[in-house]
Amino acid sequence: MSSRVKVLFSSILNGFIDITMSKGQLNNSVSQRKLYPRGTANLLSPGVSYHDVQAPPVNLATLLPFGLAGSMPSFRSMAETIIGHYLVPPIGYQIPGSLKQVDAGDMEAWGVNSNDDIYKRNVDGSGSWTQLPGKLKHVSASGNGYIWGVNSNDDIYKCKKPCTGGWEQVPGKLKQIDGGYDYVYGVNSNNDIFTLPVDGSGSWRQIPSKLKHVTASGTHSIFGTAPDDSIWRCKKPCIGEWERIDGGLMQCDATINGLFGVNSANNIWRSALGR
Repeated sequence: MSSRVKVLFSSILNGFIDITMSKGQLNNSVSQRKLYPRGTANLLSPGVSYHDVQAPPVNLATLLPFGLAGSMPSFRSMAETIIGHYLVPPIGYQIPGSLKQVDAGDMEAWGVNSNDDIYKRNVDGSGSWTQLPGKLKHVSASGNGYIWGVNSNDDIYKCKKPCTGGWEQVPGKLKQIDGGYDYVYGVNSNNDIFTLPVDGSGSWRQIPSKLKHVTASGTHSIFGTAPDDSIWRCKKPCIGEWERIDGGLMQCDATINGLFGVNSANNIWRSALGR
């Protein structure tokens, strides 16, 4: 990697290291801090001092170009080959088991298999899968204090964390659901959008527009994909002021500082708009 490039540490999140690359001024990086992922060879030129940022071991051969400053689309493929923004892929290892859908919370990852059986394990992948009573086709672990899910009949259930299977049915019908800090959001078989306080109190409130998939785990906004795969954002608590985002995805999931999704070709994309 050329010494004409400086590296500014941006964030470490969910196994990804997001690095912003800009040309020139190697010695003028912020506070003279450089990035040195553990377990790697020197990332920059010889003789440069590095700060240990507690990153997991990374093989520099796996660095993937991520976009080009000044001409970046809102969404960029993790496999796109353009010099500029680099994304280090997660340190890849397969977790035993087979699930059709999975969702991560602060402490646990939850998922359901092809038989709608429900499982959970530690969010860092340690330990083993524990099966929970009940059947769900979709589960959300990101709700503040509650696990939410829907079954094959579109019935809605919640379980207070740490959930051991004490499911409580909530009135209504949804095909997909996602929990946030204050509210849970979901869509029904007609792609209508609804929200409810995350503890299940009160009544469902319908939000104007149509989405086939919604995510509530962004910090300040909810995101969703429409039947035509267009992507939309609405500031929480959202009363229907939808803003379109460039790109097309089948589904998406927000984090505190990013939005991840997959398109119709099952390619994985990321945007830094998940706020």
